[in-house]
Amino acid sequence: MLIKGFEGLKQEIIEANLCTYCGACASFCEHIELDVANQVPILREECPLDKEGVLGCSDNGTCYDVCPMTETDVESLESRFLADGEREEYIGIYKALIAGKTSVNGQDGGIVTAMLIAGMEKGLFDCVVVADRGDGFNAIARIAEGREEIERAKGTKYVQCPMVSKIGEGVKMGRRRIAVVGTPCEIRATRKIQTVLLKEVPQIEITTIGLFCFESFYHDKLVKKTKELLGVDLGTASRVEITKGEYVVTVNGTAYRTKVSALDDAVRVNCRHCDDFVARLADISVGSVGSEAGYSTIIVRSERGERLLNLIEFSRGEVKKEEIIRIAKLKRDKNVR
Repeated sequence: MLIKGFEGLKQEIIEANLCTYCGACASFCEHIELDVANQVPILREECPLDKEGVLGCSDNGTCYDVCPMTETDVESLESRFLADGEREEYIGIYKALIAGKTSVNGQDGGIVTAMLIAGMEKGLFDCVVVADRGDGFNAIARIAEGREEIERAKGTKYVQCPMVSKIGEGVKMGRRRIAVVGTPCEIRATRKIQTVLLKEVPQIEITTIGLFCFESFYHDKLVKKTKELLGVDLGTASRVEITKGEYVVTVNGTAYRTKVSALDDAVRVNCRHCDDFVARLADISVGSVGSEAGYSTIIVRSERGERLLNLIEFSRGEVKKEEIIRIAKLKRDKNVR
């Protein structure tokens, strides 16, 4: 049988501009490194799968099999990781649909930050993979092991960083209970890692918190567009959000706005091929769509997600399920041809 390996990944995903830059392929493979400038994986040295008689690390090579953009049996992953519950075409499987607001000062209702802090302090996981803020409102993937690091990473960045690569780093550090906060493609890659690499290692427990995501942006292009459209330096922003069709950048207390459609040139190419708005493979998904201002929409999908949510206190609001379905359908209709 022909093993596709990195060469297959390169031809089908990287050269086709479909790479999400999640870092899954580099997470456990010592032969792959991430090209930060071009935001793609590259071979650091010759791939051993190119040699005759070498046993494949997985069916098509680990790098190929864990990529979120290669063929994925979503229903099989849902069956393996999620609980029995209601199924909605655009929302996926869910046990509960809730609007929540905490006392934590975070994005929208602060639900993600509150859950991460509670999960760490109450022993559900011993480290968290988060997107920290870098220079110019860029995103940097980090492993957080305490409250201060979690709080520092609060807020949505809207640009990609190799979040999934940190799972391998966490395992090598000796961490066995890891939480991952990520976009739909990052959660899909995490589930594929669990299926391909970690299925024989039950002591490694992964909790996945998915973020609603319509699309993400190339950082440099977003910086340029922000300056062009709003006249402000993205690096000076205290907050960035996309809400109700608007891109809002807050600098020194002033909110600058433009239609999010004006940023179309800065959207990552791979996002044009994603039909998942609500991170349907996560233990628990969180976003702002469907809830009133200041609240987060929470979709509980598994027993692990339910256990995590039960660790925090929050006030409840109403969820407009039809609004979530509308945006999820819009994304699918736009991206699936």
